[in-house]
Amino acid sequence: MALKLLNPGLRPLGMFDLSDEDAGALVGGEYVELQQDDFATEGYAADVGQLADGASSMVNFARVGQRTAGALGGLADEGVDEYGTALGALIGLNTGKATSQSGAVVIGPSTDRGSGKVTVWATQGLYGVTDQDATLDALATVANTAVHADNTTSLLTTVVAGEQVAIYVGAMSDTSLVSTTNTAAGLASETEYHAVFHLGNVN
Repeated sequence: MALKLLNPGLRPLGMFDLSDEDAGALVGGEYVELQQDDFATEGYAADVGQLADGASSMVNFARVGQRTAGALGGLADEGVDEYGTALGALIGLNTGKATSQSGAVVIGPSTDRGSGKVTVWATQGLYGVTDQDATLDALATVANTAVHADNTTSLLTTVVAGEQVAIYVGAMSDTSLVSTTNTAAGLASETEYHAVFHLGNVN
């Protein structure tokens, strides 16, 4: 899992399709943005096929790189590692594209491989992220540093790229209240995730 809900916005957007190009590639926590697509070539669940005007038009979310001012975007929430939920295995990728055992994935809350949809946290709130751009792990990252989306991967980064996505809060370590922390055991603490304040879609 790469997105942790700390003090999130009230409700995520959970009814939109994820671009086939990004299905199975999300680590969670990266920036995704609404785009127009062609449902003649894009796989999608039956209830999201025609959410735009035009004979073959649809809208979905995709990793587009940097944030565009005025566009609807948010943080993708499709990781499974830390939720503690596994419901079996799925043969294939989103909407059953593959048919071999080699395409099997563990099913958890992740929807991008099952229905092909993506859960997007688009409102302001405090979130924890892991597995993002290396700049977030840099010791030089300080509170109130502007966080952007990488031009290519859409992972969160402190390198200026397009419009600002979030504000860096700090590195969080030894957060568990029910197990012995590294510090209590005499070891060096390890960063579990980075807290960022997502700015939402204010401009």
